[in-house]
Order: sequence, then structure tokens, then C-alpha cells
Amino acid sequence: MDDELLFHLFKNCKLLEEANLSHCIQLTNAGIASALVERPTLKSLTFDILEECAMLSAFTRNCPSLNEIKVQRCTWLNNVKNFNSSIVSPELKSLSFANVCWLPKETMKVFVLFPNLVRLDLRWCSGISGKLMCQLLRMCCKIRHLNLSYCLELNVSEMNFEVPKLEVLNLTKTSIDDKALSVISKSCCGLLQLILENCRKVTERGVKHVVENCTQLRVINFRNCYNVDADVAALILLSRPSLIKDIHSVK
Repeated sequence: MDDELLFHLFKNCKLLEEANLSHCIQLTNAGIASALVERPTLKSLTFDILEECAMLSAFTRNCPSLNEIKVQRCTWLNNVKNFNSSIVSPELKSLSFANVCWLPKETMKVFVLFPNLVRLDLRWCSGISGKLMCQLLRMCCKIRHLNLSYCLELNVSEMNFEVPKLEVLNLTKTSIDDKALSVISKSCCGLLQLILENCRKVTERGVKHVVENCTQLRVINFRNCYNVDADVAALILLSRPSLIKDIHSVK
């Protein structure tokens, strides 16, 4: 698949709503942007390489119906040249930068384009600090699902402000500890699901903070949190009947 073939494909597939362009190494961002003009029905786009941040606005401008974009295996994302913050994309609800090796602070300004984001996946992204996440979440205050798993540099205790609409938070394999969980339990009190797999610094004290403050919580996963005393945690969870059905699924 190259740019010309993609253009003809999008032009002739009149009802196409989802396109996965992974591993199409001959495609360019400019070619994808050009093809998107021909496919106004497209709702979901997946591709490998984002050559510069400005291309995100080009994609959503050329195809306003897009509500999901997934960027996969991108090794860097720090080129904000030609970025135009005035081209807002209200329809985009889901954005994934999973496996981006470096997501520096200059890139944060890109998120101003997407004020109605509901889902954001940043797993395996490097360069993300708690302060940068604060900046991002202020711009995208409608986020309900946030995946920060394997963001090893992330200091969650720096995310010290309210995120009342957040419902699902994945912190698998991060450096989160009990102090950070206490902050989260107060700033994200509307959480329904909290995933803490392989968070080695978490203890039953942190679990208690979450259970006490996140009164709507339905699922808490602390699989492989080896510093959590399972018996004590079970007693904590039993204090919340709504969590009983999930106790046995947490190993």
C-alpha cells in the first residue's frame, strides 16, 4: 500500500468507517491526509508513524468525522513545527499515543486541539511527568478513561488537582505508592475502575485510601502488588459490598 493506492481505496470505499494502516511502510502522513479528504465517513484511523504533530490537525481537518486516532510504535513525537492551535477538533473522542518512546513537554500543546477527548492511551510513553499530566488534563477535562501503564517516569503525586469525571485509570507498572494513591483517591473521587498491576510500592494502606475516598469504585486490580497483604486487603474490600464481587478476580 502506498499513497496513491490509499487515495483510490478511500475514494471508492463509500461506506468505510475504520482503517488500520499499521505496517504500511510506504505510506506518508501527507498521503494519508490527502486520502482522508475522499473518505468523509471514516470514524477510526490507526497508523504507525506521526512525522510531526501538525499532521494530527491536518487529519481531523480533512476528515471531521474522525472520532478515534491511534498512533502506534512511534519512536518520537517532538516536532511541533507548523502547529496551529486554532484548528480545534471537537469530534475526536479517543486518542492513543501508545508506545511513543518520547513525549516531551512541547507536545502537550497538541492536546488543546481535542477538548472533548474521553479516552486517552499513553501506555509505554516516556518523558511524561505528573506536572505535564496536570497540564494535559486541564486542557482535556472530559477524559473518563486514562491509560498511563508503563509510564515509568510518571510521578502521580504531582497530579494534585481534581479530575472528577475520570472513571477508569490504569497505572500498571508505574512508580505509584501509597502517598500518590491518597492524592488520586481525593482528586479522582468518581473512579469506577483502578488498575494497579505490578505496582510494587503499593501496600494495603494505599488500597484503604482508595476504598474510603472513591465511593463509586467497582473494580480495583492489584495483581502482583507483592507488598499488599492479601488478608488485610480482603478485609478492607469487604467493607464495601459493591467490591465483593471483584475480590476473587484480583490475584
